[in-house]
Amino acid sequence: MITLSGGVPDTVSLEPLTRCPELQYLTLSGGVPDAVLDSLSGCPGLRFLRLGDRQRPAETAFTAAAVTRLVKSCRKLWWLYLHCTADTGRAVLTALKEADLGRRSDGRPRTIDLRIPGR
Repeated sequence: MITLSGGVPDTVSLEPLTRCPELQYLTLSGGVPDAVLDSLSGCPGLRFLRLGDRQRPAETAFTAAAVTRLVKSCRKLWWLYLHCTADTGRAVLTALKEADLGRRSDGRPRTIDLRIPGR
């Protein structure tokens, strides 16, 4: 489990985490720009992801497109917990509903457990 608090500048790459197959739980609190989410693309063991700032959800900075790209590339991800504005939450939900997330290993459609507290 890794937790990064206080925001992650968009000049920081979290790509080294994609070489940690045992990483299953990741929390990125504070500002989480799209470039940071894109650097996590294909994280092999990631199952649980928490994004954003509980106290200041408007400062999360990620877009629905970046979250969708990350979900599609992290094949084992199934639990997504977002602290964001209502508009961003709706946009993420819509984008995930419209995206082809692929299939699970048993052939059934892949689903994501999306949680947006307070929404």
